[in-house]
Amino acid sequence: MNLKIGVLVPRSDMFPTLGLDLMNGLKLAFKNSGPEGINPNFMVEGIGNAVDAGLLKTAEKFILQEDVAITIAFCGFNQLTELVAIFNNYKKPLICLDLGGVVLNKDQISPYVLHHTLNIWQSAYAAGRYAAKEYGKKGSVIASMYDGGYHISAAFVEGFVNGGGTIASYYVSPMDYKSESFEDMVTGLREADPEVVFALFSFKEGQKVFDVLAKSDLNGTIPILAIPLMTDESINKEDLQIKNVKSIATWAFDDEYETMQNFVANYTEAYEDAPNIIGLLGFEAGLTISNCISSEGTIPSKLLDTLQNKPIDTPRGKLQYNILNESQVGAFKIRKFQYNKTKYHNTVIDTMDALFSETLYETFENLPNPAWQNPYICT
Repeated sequence: MNLKIGVLVPRSDMFPTLGLDLMNGLKLAFKNSGPEGINPNFMVEGIGNAVDAGLLKTAEKFILQEDVAITIAFCGFNQLTELVAIFNNYKKPLICLDLGGVVLNKDQISPYVLHHTLNIWQSAYAAGRYAAKEYGKKGSVIASMYDGGYHISAAFVEGFVNGGGTIASYYVSPMDYKSESFEDMVTGLREADPEVVFALFSFKEGQKVFDVLAKSDLNGTIPILAIPLMTDESINKEDLQIKNVKSIATWAFDDEYETMQNFVANYTEAYEDAPNIIGLLGFEAGLTISNCISSEGTIPSKLLDTLQNKPIDTPRGKLQYNILNESQVGAFKIRKFQYNKTKYHNTVIDTMDALFSETLYETFENLPNPAWQNPYICT
């Protein structure tokens, strides 16, 4: 039985093969865990940076003209409420994919829509709590104008202050980071003398910041808690000589959890390349759809009704959807960033209970809209 699935794919400089990675994960999930007799037929459309009305038109076309059983899409913050409204009005199922850089609000809730994220901002809050408990009460924040334009920094600060901490200094890099020496950043950290630094950078800018810090007298003297995209092993290919760096995330490709090990092994065998976080998102979206397919080979409009009290075993652990229909796992992973002979690893050294995450929406419900409207990190 054929199952028509619409997929709206953005582009990303950090993940230039985002569309392929996403589809690889989706296809692998159906191959390994899809119901017998179901043949997924993917209809894929590019949507640029996922921030304009073309996204909404294509989504509506999938519903009215292509009659897809379900749609999977990335979507910018300014378009998200409208996109949810379209699927709510037509009573059609949608899975919104996102890394989780922005706090959802109540206008973006629908019984027909699931928000599948990697919970980046919740992880940042957990990092703030962890930093105040493990390192001390005096912290500094260094951030990119790009990565700092979402809700990640606000979540870290709230977690750190909630744990009794105080932010001693902030640094935000200029938009043209390529010509920035980052000397002011290093000088500011020396003057502030924090007990911990929270770093919000990614991709090439993140590598440059690590390089500057590694060559400074601060290397290894102040613990750095970086966002997980800054320590992404698919981006950082060479030894940066940076010391004393950790990150907190809901995933770790080096995790000993059997489902993660099987995912990495199966993905690598199938595509002759290690998975990245986009492939992980695609794989988990595929698992979610597989768990919703009825014995008749159909997908119910209200996905959450099917998934109530039905945890999904994913590479990140047992996954459920919470009160805002956002994916949530049971633990945050505290990861040590280290180079081991040939490549970087994010080695899990401890975990934190993540069940408190569901209570954070109320804490952050009055946050202003993010400065950047594109999905993190679709640029």
